[in-house]
Amino acid sequence: MSTIWIIIICLIAFAILICFLLSIANFSYDRFLQRYKKLDKIGVNSNLTTMEFINQVNYQVFGNKLKILQISQVAGDAYGSGKLFLSTRTINSNSIASFTIIAHELGHAKQDFEGKKLKRLKFLRVLGKCLGFLLPLVLLSGIILMFFGEDYFTYGIILLAVGLGIFLLALFNKLLTISIEKDASSKAIVLLKDFLNDEELKLAKRFLKDARLTYWADFLRIILGWTGFSKKSKLF
Repeated sequence: MSTIWIIIICLIAFAILICFLLSIANFSYDRFLQRYKKLDKIGVNSNLTTMEFINQVNYQVFGNKLKILQISQVAGDAYGSGKLFLSTRTINSNSIASFTIIAHELGHAKQDFEGKKLKRLKFLRVLGKCLGFLLPLVLLSGIILMFFGEDYFTYGIILLAVGLGIFLLALFNKLLTISIEKDASSKAIVLLKDFLNDEELKLAKRFLKDARLTYWADFLRIILGWTGFSKKSKLF
């Protein structure tokens, strides 16, 4: 096979790969939303309510140390600093979607009670936001210094290297977030095993995988920003 054909095949393979990654970056959230709407209509077979599920886990796992706060914001379910924030819609539904979302946030609570993963991520995010604010200035200054002559060229290169370091920190933060979300999902499945049947658990696992894919999509949007075909995403 001639060199030109090898190059053509490589370029085609690269283009296909980029298209595949762009599809993940641009459509993962829509896929997750469709899955949510579907599972939000399917109630669990047991008569257990979401609040009963929360209270049982809170007692068995956290010794009732976890505070449950109800909020009006739809899709605002989250965990932070010993508090579980759950929307009225999530609490009042006994759907598989609601149970899975709650279990996932309880997974984050377990992470917080068992170690410092969430605290480290929070610190890196705060640091990243501060550095990200300076990134445009750092890059612009580096480019300008490079064109000021040999006396400033080295300083320009150093500033560009600092800019690259900030970008790599952003990628690291996103990969760390993905790892933490995966761990929280694993903990969620363990919590759900005692409350959902096998078929419901299977649906919950798919739902969590689709949710995690949205974090990969966020990572890919940063990587593929140069293509111009990716949705925008915040660096930090």
